[in-house]
Amino acid sequence: MRKGRIRSVSSRRLPTREHPPTHAGSALPSGSDDTSGSRDPGRVESPPTWTCASEAVDVCLFPPNRRRIGVIALLVGSLLVAINQGGALASGHVGWVVWVRVALDYLIPACVSTLGVLAGSRRNGAGSQRGAP
Repeated sequence: MRKGRIRSVSSRRLPTREHPPTHAGSALPSGSDDTSGSRDPGRVESPPTWTCASEAVDVCLFPPNRRRIGVIALLVGSLLVAINQGGALASGHVGWVVWVRVALDYLIPACVSTLGVLAGSRRNGAGSQRGAP
């Protein structure tokens, strides 16, 4: 066994991310800088925010939000179908009422996750505050 000095993990120097120069004489070509503030250099567009209903629809249709809502609805809805309608589906006693309940088992998580996305992306505008003079 070799005896010697043990270096702790915290004493190692971690590589740092180089930031492009921000002065007027920047060597970057125009339009190539990332202004979104994200850590992903390939991502240029920032997630949308909303203050009115038409902007809320745009937030829900934003591809990452749409994908997140769909995945949550699929996973949670499948779990709810298994819990709530599993017996009826397994026994074969399936009528239109069971299919309506299956649809609701997928629709409700989709609505809840949509409301979560909207709650997290709401922008407080000057006209949206209650009791403002």
